[in-house]
Amino acid sequence: MIKNTKNTLKLLYTAFCNIYEYESFIDENSFIKKQNSVLKYENIPCRVSYYKNSYNVLVAKEGLFNNSITQRVKIFLDNNIKIKAGSIIVVTQNGKTTKYKNSGEPVIYTSHQEIMLDIFDDIG
Repeated sequence: MIKNTKNTLKLLYTAFCNIYEYESFIDENSFIKKQNSVLKYENIPCRVSYYKNSYNVLVAKEGLFNNSITQRVKIFLDNNIKIKAGSIIVVTQNGKTTKYKNSGEPVIYTSHQEIMLDIFDDIG
């Protein structure tokens, strides 16, 4: 039954992702420990879902309510892929490529895994 569920879920995977992990190394010139992102998995079938949360924010100074919308992103993929917290996940779906970072440990189910994602900010 688990195999059937896994196969059914794979039909929903409409995207592909590349997964990068940070690895430490010693810089040969400065002898300082640094980190570099290294490709661990390539072209992994997956699915990305988007959730929008709307809520009202009270602006105390003006006494007005402002509407604010936040977006939560979740990726679904095979549970045999080992993804560390803090990995970078680059997803291509519907012709668009987006770079994410996972915000925590994956939730592993018998048929798949789910990971909450945040947009990766290269600045800083």
